[in-house]
Amino acid sequence: MKNGVRLVRPRVHILFILLAILMTGVMLGLAPSSAAQSAGFRNAPASAAEMKNPYQSASAAAAGKKLYAQNCAQCHGSNLRGIGPAPALDRAPVKDAKPGELFWFITKGKLESGMPSWASLPQQQRWQIVTFLESQGTAKAETK
Repeated sequence: MKNGVRLVRPRVHILFILLAILMTGVMLGLAPSSAAQSAGFRNAPASAAEMKNPYQSASAAAAGKKLYAQNCAQCHGSNLRGIGPAPALDRAPVKDAKPGELFWFITKGKLESGMPSWASLPQQQRWQIVTFLESQGTAKAETK
């Protein structure tokens, strides 16, 4: 019987270790997806996502296009496809971001990634840039 007890104990330990490894893998696999679902664009707070764009007219988009050319195109390209390390703005996640999240990121920036804060631009102009970016997504969707 001693031999039988000795065999059962190692099997229990092996099963316990395998179960622990499996559970750790499941936890690690689920953690990033649940975090990604709750995080906004560029870690924008929930309050930013709730902000509504007060400038949604064609004239606001035209003004935003001029502002984009003056302030953004040198890094993100006149075609929104990015230059060098600056990301393209005509693809997800920018296209999937809410207007308030884009406004928040334009305002705050992220210097460590190379994005300056544009808080010095008047609020209306920052919203007009958001309107321009959104109009580009709409125009591309309509032409497809």
